[in-house]
Amino acid sequence: MNLPEQLSIRVKNYKCFGEDEQGFDEIRPINVIIGRNNAGKSTLLELVNYVVDPSDRFQGLGHRGGLPHVSVTQPVEEPALRAVFSENTSGGGIPGRNHWEYGARWIGSSIKYKLQADGTQAFVALDPPFVHTSNVDRHQNQLASRVGNPLSGKVFKHMLAERDVAPEGATRELRLGRHGGGATNIIQYFINATTFPRESIEGELLGELNRIYEPDSHFDRILVQWIAEQNLWEVYLDEPGKGLVPLTHTGSGFKTILLVLLHLYLVPYIEDKDVGDYIFAFEELENNLHPALQRRLLSYLRDFAVEHGCIFFLTTHSNVVIDVFSRDGNAQIVHVTHDGERASARRVQTYVDNTGVLDDLDIRASDLLQANCVLWVEGPSDRLYLNRWIELWSDGALREGVHYQCMFYGGRLLAHISGDDPELVKKGISLMSLNRNAALVVDSDKARTSDNVSETKERVANEVGAMGGVVWITDGREIENYIAADVMRRYYGRAEVRRVRRFEDFAKYLDRVVADGEGKRFERAKVEFAARVCPMMAKDDLATARDLPQRLDELCSKIRAWNGLVGPG
Repeated sequence: MNLPEQLSIRVKNYKCFGEDEQGFDEIRPINVIIGRNNAGKSTLLELVNYVVDPSDRFQGLGHRGGLPHVSVTQPVEEPALRAVFSENTSGGGIPGRNHWEYGARWIGSSIKYKLQADGTQAFVALDPPFVHTSNVDRHQNQLASRVGNPLSGKVFKHMLAERDVAPEGATRELRLGRHGGGATNIIQYFINATTFPRESIEGELLGELNRIYEPDSHFDRILVQWIAEQNLWEVYLDEPGKGLVPLTHTGSGFKTILLVLLHLYLVPYIEDKDVGDYIFAFEELENNLHPALQRRLLSYLRDFAVEHGCIFFLTTHSNVVIDVFSRDGNAQIVHVTHDGERASARRVQTYVDNTGVLDDLDIRASDLLQANCVLWVEGPSDRLYLNRWIELWSDGALREGVHYQCMFYGGRLLAHISGDDPELVKKGISLMSLNRNAALVVDSDKARTSDNVSETKERVANEVGAMGGVVWITDGREIENYIAADVMRRYYGRAEVRRVRRFEDFAKYLDRVVADGEGKRFERAKVEFAARVCPMMAKDDLATARDLPQRLDELCSKIRAWNGLVGPG
């Protein structure tokens, strides 16, 4: 689904939302709505549904007597402007040789219009505004009617938090309800009816189900049986070691994942539409799902959205969602709050925003214990390098917030940290007490081959290694000494830039090969430097970076093992 980059939809004077417009400043493949109960999360889903399919459903639901108002803001594209300003017309108070020469100036400008219940669009504002004065109102209204609602014609599918998959009688109507009604009948039709592709269940649906559930569970078959005494169809799962298990005997978490997959794979087939035309609104997918399974499901939806071009709106109370999506460029988190008078919604973008979300979700610091593993690094710039290297080396399969978390130990703090068994640590902090699956990345700080790593670093490294963790003391002086020459050449746009030497001070290296003073700029803003240089790295740049391939092999293998993806390798 190709949507304008700067598409926003907002509502005011509707239910819990008052005079100030609230909604979405942009639409991304994954849009997460977080907030307390009754804050207004479901109302934002109603806003999306209205923009997809305008109707009079908002009438009588104004906030304290106000009239509901839905607005859309989007860029103006050339076809809409050409419909208003013709190349074959001139004069009439419009400057330029012809009207199009004047109108073309507004390509890419921002137009805002009210989306009315009959689907028509009433002009609200244009930025920048027209500068002519003759017939300006007519031209504004014409433009508003020509730009076209980007969500019009899409298909909105809503699944509620209260849902179930139950035995059902056969019916010719194949429709999946918001509570899960119709799911059993759909499955039995795909399995039994000659006009439906059986492989959609036995191949595609089953394969994707196992993809999400493994390594916790594996299912060999999905089938249906007729319960004669009840005149109902029941769905069964064939699980190794358990035999046929009726779906009514499985947990609600499994039913949630099954319903999600029915929406993604069978509903578009039934409705004969491309899945890229769908907008899926799923409420509280985390219900009765273990955090590890939540991560796998959410990551699956993210990858599905990016691959197929559909859009997801997810309401949630789960902190796992923050871990998975807070640093994902294909996702946004919208925090909905209510002050007792009216609701407000804003996109979470800063640390302070995040802490407000955590407060609303009643998250404790001890939730770090639930992370599958923790990678301890010295500081934020080290985290940026490590995340980029893991992303490249695993071909995007391993991500922070999904498969691991990064924590900082901060240089001298290392002297007060231990990797021993928590029961044996009398002084300082035990890494293993925070999370038993730990990897430690440490700068050697060596200036030459003959130098020794400090006693503190050797001690902690030995302790972490003895407890089964991963220890990585850099082969060179610091983590920056791994950066390849090609990366530096791309970054500075200079072919003569050489590679940083193994034990060379990186700041002094920059002074020598780039420009005097560049080293000081680097030391003042290491995080900013890392943020700019990391996107320029490619997988090939890592292959010859001293012991980096071996270290990444070991680390990625261990992360996979800690996540139950494969064996230790």
